[in-house]
Amino acid sequence: MSTSPSRKDLGSYYTPPVVVRALVSWAMRGDVSGPVLDPACGDGRFLAGLENAVGVDVDPVAAAEASRRVNAEITIADFFAWAPQTNRRFAAAVGNPPFIRYQRFAGQARQRALEYCAAQGVELSGLCSSWAPFVVGASRLLMRGGRLAFVVPAEIGHAVYARAVVRYLLRSFERVEVIAVREKLFPDLSEDCWLLRASGFGGRSDAIHFVRLDSLPVENGSWDFEPVSMEELERWGFRLRALLLPSSIRAAYREIAVAQAASRLGNVARLGIGYVTGANDFFHLRPSTAAAFGFPKEVLRVSVRSNRDLAVDDVDEAVVRRWLDEDRAVLLLNLGGVRELPRSVEDYLDSEAGRAASKTYKCRNRQPWFAVPDVQSPQAFLSIMSGRGPRLVGNSAGVTCTNSVHAVHFRNERDVTRYLANWRNALTTLSCELEGHALGGGVLKIEPAEARRVLLAPELDLSEEQEELLRSGTRELRRWRHYRAA
Repeated sequence: MSTSPSRKDLGSYYTPPVVVRALVSWAMRGDVSGPVLDPACGDGRFLAGLENAVGVDVDPVAAAEASRRVNAEITIADFFAWAPQTNRRFAAAVGNPPFIRYQRFAGQARQRALEYCAAQGVELSGLCSSWAPFVVGASRLLMRGGRLAFVVPAEIGHAVYARAVVRYLLRSFERVEVIAVREKLFPDLSEDCWLLRASGFGGRSDAIHFVRLDSLPVENGSWDFEPVSMEELERWGFRLRALLLPSSIRAAYREIAVAQAASRLGNVARLGIGYVTGANDFFHLRPSTAAAFGFPKEVLRVSVRSNRDLAVDDVDEAVVRRWLDEDRAVLLLNLGGVRELPRSVEDYLDSEAGRAASKTYKCRNRQPWFAVPDVQSPQAFLSIMSGRGPRLVGNSAGVTCTNSVHAVHFRNERDVTRYLANWRNALTTLSCELEGHALGGGVLKIEPAEARRVLLAPELDLSEEQEELLRSGTRELRRWRHYRAA
C-alpha cells in the first residue's frame, strides 16, 4: 500500500489541458532559450513535449508518473529544500503550485518555504497559503529576462498576505499580467483560480496588466489587458479584487465615496466577535430542556447563534418569542459572575455531558471551566457569510451572540438607527462586495478587518446614473463569485 501523501494533503489538483496550453504556449514563445522549471510538477503535464525541462515534486508517486510521461529531469524533493542547493537558472518557470491553506501548510516544509523567501527579501505572513512562496521561490531561479506562468488561486485578489506577493512581482518583472477567469478552471473545486504571467525578470513594472475573461479560450489569443497604475493599486490597498470592476465603475465609486464624505464602519463602530463556549451543544439549550432541568431564568441568555438568525431587520421581542415558541436551542447557560450555582445547574454540570464538555480545549483552559467569557449585548449584529451580502441587524431585545456573527457596538448610540436604516444603500452594498471576498458556492465572507473598511453614507443623495453605476458594480461582483439569487 502506498504511503504517499494524499493529493489533498499536498494541495495538488491536476491542471486541465486548456490551462496548461494557455500558460506553456505563452512562456515558450519563440525567443525563449534555456531550461524550463516546474517547481511542483505533479504528473509532468506542464513539461510534456518540452526539451531541457526540469520538474521537482515532493510526492514520489507523482514524480514516478512524470518520469514515465515526459522526457524531463524529474527530482523527488521538497522544492524549498532543493532550491537553495541548486546553481541552475531557468529561462521560464511554469506550473500549478500547490494550494495548501496555512492551517495545514505547517511544520518544517512551511518553515523552509518562508525562510527561503525571507532570504530573497520577501517577508510572507504566517497566514500565507503555500502557493505564495512557490511564486517567489520559482521566480528567484530565473535567468535575467525570464518568464513565470502559473495558476494561482483567486485569493491573490483579496488575501492580506497576497499583497506582498503582488508588490514583489512588480519590483521584480518588467511586465506583470493577471488573468481573472470567471468560469471555474477546476470544476470540482470550490476555489476559483486565475492565471499569473510575468516577463522580464530582473526589471521593474509600474502597473499591473489585468484582464477579465468569462472563460479561458483554447488558443491564447490577444487579450485586451488594462494597465492599472501603481497609484490606483495603492488606492485599493493592492486588493486586485477591485479590478474585476470596469474602470468607469471604480472611478465612480471612489468619486462618490469622497464627495459624499462617507465614513468607514470601523470609524463609527467597534466590531468584534461574540463569545466562544468550547462546547456549543452543551451550553446552548432549548427552552424545553432548560425547563426540564429547572434552570432559573437568571442563568439563561437568548443568543444569536449563526447567520441564519439574521434574516430579520431587528432582533426584537417578537423575534425572541418566536424562537422560544419554536423551542430552538438559543438559550445560553450563562454562569459568569454567578456566585452560588443553583442545585439544578450543579447537577447538569456534573452530568456525563458536563464532564465531557469540561475536557474540551476551551473549557479546560479557563477558570471556572463552565463560565463562558465575553458574553455581551451589542447594538447590532453583522452577518459574516451570506449570499446577497452581509446584513446589519438591530438588537432591540438586547440578546447576545456567538462568534459566528460580528458584534457591532456603535460609538454614538444616536447613530444606530440611521445606520441600520441606510445599510442597504447602493454605496454600502457595493462596498461590502469590494471589501469582502468570495468563499465558494456563491458565498461572500467578510472578516472583521474587511468589515471595518465598509463605507457608510446615511445621507447619500445620488443621481439615477450614479445609482445604476453602483448597482451594476454589485451585480458584476456577485456574478464573479457565482451568486445566483433564489
